[in-house]
Amino acid sequence: MKIKRLSFMELAFISVCMIFIFLVRTKYALPFIVSLLGLIVFENQLTNYKVEIKKEKNFLYAFILVFFVYMVIQIIANFVNTDHYTLNQLRLSFQVPLTMTILLGYLFKVRLNDFNWDITTKSFFIVVMIFILLESVTIVDLQTESNTISFYIKNFIQKLFYPSVIEEVLFRGFFINGLLAFHIREDKANIFQSIIFGIVHIIGYKEISIGIILSTCIQMFIGFIFGKIYIQTKSLTPCILLHALIDTI
Repeated sequence: MKIKRLSFMELAFISVCMIFIFLVRTKYALPFIVSLLGLIVFENQLTNYKVEIKKEKNFLYAFILVFFVYMVIQIIANFVNTDHYTLNQLRLSFQVPLTMTILLGYLFKVRLNDFNWDITTKSFFIVVMIFILLESVTIVDLQTESNTISFYIKNFIQKLFYPSVIEEVLFRGFFINGLLAFHIREDKANIFQSIIFGIVHIIGYKEISIGIILSTCIQMFIGFIFGKIYIQTKSLTPCILLHALIDTI
């Protein structure tokens, strides 16, 4: 199998992202490029030729509804102080998004078993390698911190559940699958979801600046990586694993 080349649209998108990443987070530029190259080199090992992505327009309709509800909740949450929440209340706040996503998806006959959840040994190790390349700068910086291994394990388990599962189902599952159903090319669909994925991370800030807007290119680039992995593996699990690993540190 030959390695697929990046399309002109993908190259243009990546170039713009890297320019802005270099301006706001210079030290991340090289690791990000190297991680993308690693993804390209190991594309054949990641690609699942036996499974097809399920393409239905209902996926996009479900995405729009869930996305709208999430944005409203996020905006409201910015004005809520969670410092006084009990542990059970915090746990409930993690459970609600997943439950809501499943229930709203059912309105459009979209179910979690519509997606592939397999992960091969090869894809597992490649995803871990991509994580190390992407976060090499952060991993080095962590050597000066005193957090224990148990801290990162607990953090990983939490991030695995939320936001990793939620965002991967929503953006890589609902959104990409829905766009593909409208005969949008895979590279365009991935870029579209990457842009929206990056933009939504602005919502969490109470004050918006030029630096914050430019830094969304980091999220867009990472979202692009998630999308490439999903399109290649046709499975959400590798994306969820990488997402949780990144958020853990």
